Amino acid sequence: MVWVLIILLILVVIVLISTFFVFRLIFGYKKEGDPREVSDNPQYQEFKDETVTLVTALMERPYEKVSIISHDALLLKGRWYEGEKDKPTAILCHGYRGSAYRDFCGGSALLFEKGWNVLIIDERTHGMSEGKAITFGIKEKYDVSDWVRYVEERKGKENGIYLFGISMGAATVLMSSAILDKNTVKGIIADCPYSSPTDIIAKVMRDVKLSPTLLMPVVKLSALIWGRFSLKCQSAAEAVEKTDIPILLIHGLDDRFVPDYMSKEIYEANKEKVRYETFPRAGHGLSFMVDNQRYRRIVDDFLASTEG
Repeated sequence: MVWVLIILLILVVIVLISTFFVFRLIFGYKKEGDPREVSDNPQYQEFKDETVTLVTALMERPYEKVSIISHDALLLKGRWYEGEKDKPTAILCHGYRGSAYRDFCGGSALLFEKGWNVLIIDERTHGMSEGKAITFGIKEKYDVSDWVRYVEERKGKENGIYLFGISMGAATVLMSSAILDKNTVKGIIADCPYSSPTDIIAKVMRDVKLSPTLLMPVVKLSALIWGRFSLKCQSAAEAVEKTDIPILLIHGLDDRFVPDYMSKEIYEANKEKVRYETFPRAGHGLSFMVDNQRYRRIVDDFLASTEG
């Protein structure tokens, strides 16, 4: 009997240690570097000069530090850029372990030109915000709802509130669409989202020659034990199926991280509310850089369609 207990204890320790390292690898905090640093990936190097110029301009732009307390008592922070009177407000959500400065160096410039109020948030476990787990949109979607409430209290919703996300931020704002409505949020722009947290984790596993069938149970267990969340929660595609908010999906057809078929799946979930646009030569999050004139036209047309 004693030996059985010892063996069980050893197994528990092995499970705790292994899930802890998996949790840190996938869901844990990673220190943010200089947002002006551009990946060595050739897809990003092609636009290095434009990226550095846009990031530097955004970093030098005056802003007000703002913060909220999340639904689960985390201190979340963001940067508020005051726009013209009676203009809409856009809430911008960056990608997985990304930089708000880098991910929105192009999109924010488009909004500043329009004179909008812009709120660029640091998602939980990123930048200035608190948190010990990146939950791939599962908890972040409620943070977005909290930030929407902040904007309502500060500016009201009469002039319009819009959500704009890239990569994980795009999946997050889409997941939030199930808990918000068009009386609060007039439109959502999602650039290169994944269809669900498990889909993107499994895809990355396959990229590095690992078996999702064998390893996904460990990943799910690590999220439950150390992050206190379930990866079985609602996906972006499931959320969009239920929403009444107009959505613009944008995806590069040369995206080697989040494949474009994930946006297609989201589009198929609710064709009535979703407009889907692709950019043939664009890598992950690079549609704006590849053809910013067309990107601007598409965004302008979508925003015009949500007015009134």
